[in-house]
Amino acid sequence: MDIIQLPSGPEVLLLRTDFPTADPLTVFKYWTEPDLLVDWWPQQAEIEPEVGGAYRLSWPQRGWHLRGRYTIFEPGRKLAFTWQWDHTPASGKKVVQLRFEPLEITGSGTQLTLSHEPYSDSEEDQKLRIDDHLAGWLHFLPRLQQLLIDYPTP
Repeated sequence: MDIIQLPSGPEVLLLRTDFPTADPLTVFKYWTEPDLLVDWWPQQAEIEPEVGGAYRLSWPQRGWHLRGRYTIFEPGRKLAFTWQWDHTPASGKKVVQLRFEPLEITGSGTQLTLSHEPYSDSEEDQKLRIDDHLAGWLHFLPRLQQLLIDYPTP
């Protein structure tokens, strides 16, 4: 399954990928339920699943902590959250938005669209966009895809 980087300006990273074996609500749960989230992304997750709720994702072996708040929380449809690493506060606060839609081609499964923004046109921010965030999503999203092929329902 391909992860497609959609055309966009330098201020946003825009990706799309399909999950043919899992419905939108199931894919959403893998982003918002700690026991499912740690199967493919962080080593530890603390989540308050609601608009305004906080989350904290941790990779203790690396000393990394990602935290933010949910700005949109619509199960099976949309999810958005602020994004700030504790170990790189100079990178600024970003926002990740996810849209979960049924696959039109097959009538089942999910198409996920992910945006990660905003980025300035500075060399440092564009390096963050491509070398860190794009590379990270290209590493972790296939893990979620494989997990949902192997275990399509939680």
